[in-house]
Amino acid sequence: MKKYGILAALVAVVVAGIVCWQLFKGRDDSMASSIPVDATMVGRLDLKTLVVDYGMDFADLKQMLSEDRETGIKYQTAAYVFASKGQLGAIVALSDEDEFQAMLEKQGCSIEEQRGMKWGVLNGNVLVGFDDDRAMLMGPAVGSEQEGLRNTIYACMKQKASESGKQERLYKILDKRKEPVAMVANFSSLPADMLKPYTKYLNIPLEQLDLTAGFIAEKERLTLKFGLQSDYAETNKQLDHLEDLLEEIDGDLNQTLPANALFSIVMGVDGEDLVERLRENKVSRTALLAANMVLDLDMILKSLDGDVALSVLNMDNDTPNVLFQAKLDNDKFMKKVGEWNDATSRSMGFSFYAQDNNQAVCMYNGTPIYFGTKDKRLLISDSEAMIRGGNADAKWSLASEMKGKRLFATLDIAHLFPLLDKNGVTRFIPLLQHFERMNFSLRDARDVQVELVVSKGTDIFKELTKE
Repeated sequence: MKKYGILAALVAVVVAGIVCWQLFKGRDDSMASSIPVDATMVGRLDLKTLVVDYGMDFADLKQMLSEDRETGIKYQTAAYVFASKGQLGAIVALSDEDEFQAMLEKQGCSIEEQRGMKWGVLNGNVLVGFDDDRAMLMGPAVGSEQEGLRNTIYACMKQKASESGKQERLYKILDKRKEPVAMVANFSSLPADMLKPYTKYLNIPLEQLDLTAGFIAEKERLTLKFGLQSDYAETNKQLDHLEDLLEEIDGDLNQTLPANALFSIVMGVDGEDLVERLRENKVSRTALLAANMVLDLDMILKSLDGDVALSVLNMDNDTPNVLFQAKLDNDKFMKKVGEWNDATSRSMGFSFYAQDNNQAVCMYNGTPIYFGTKDKRLLISDSEAMIRGGNADAKWSLASEMKGKRLFATLDIAHLFPLLDKNGVTRFIPLLQHFERMNFSLRDARDVQVELVVSKGTDIFKELTKE
């Protein structure tokens, strides 16, 4: 009997090893074989990687996704979404066809069998086709459109991987991304009205430009990464030109950024280059000319050389103070302050008064704006005390986060939450209380990140389950 016990233990170890291998061996992308060959957007949801990276177990995941109902969905296999011919679609793997059918029927979806598959319509306009391996949804489509869509779904479900969108350029870009949730879309597939405000100044054919995005969930933060990319040399030159608008942050202002700021934004600037680029664009050139009627903005901007930062702080009384700082290579413009106080400036509501060689005040319709220079820094604020002091009350804790970035912004959610709560906003977004801050950073046109930093001791997915 003893030898049978040992044999049983060995079998259990082998079985456990096989299960673990299936769970951790890597992404199962078998559902990608059903992506249409003409897809203009493809996305992936790899819940297995999300679970492993975050440290969540499948019991928690199933509770969050299905409220303790069996869905018949195989969560260990990556699911895909796509856009094709103006319609959206999704492909999921099935572990149990009957359970999946039961879930659809509970939602009022009638199921019929046709062409060796099962079919249903969700919400009157989303067609669902499934078999014992996978399910595919596409829509919106109504009436006779659904028959054409049925043919599309059937063809995609039965096609070989070598004939599918898995062989196309967008999927190959997606496949290189490591995030558990990722997406790639060609800009030509996005609504023109949505893009118009952002593309009217760019001489880039939309079909040559792709938007990429990825989402990572970790215990300490949730990160959304996105950016632009192109396979065309000329378009990439224009993307590089956009990147050159800002310099890399070098940390010149780390010692003077207010540690208690509600919001701060920092970027690297070459003033001489900035003025030239502003003159290249008709709108910014007109604005620059208008500003120069009040003060010598050209001279101020050209003196910028390094980091510039804007901080908003002191929200305790619902009235913020603002502090702008910029690293300078010279402060010669301070000697010109008296010349700005001319008839044109006064007619526009501006008056300038030099208080000493390094500090002045601008009155705009009776409201003072203080500015001055100190240690090769330009300081501008609505608070005179900030101009005279201008030092952080503690070393800025996010200095390392800015390394290598061209722009970095941070919002202190923990500081903001009491104010939102007092005004009743938090009842619409109760999860806000579980985050410390939101960071936004731009390394270049291809690498933009938004991070939500989770409050210490908070399991954000557990909180999502409670909602």
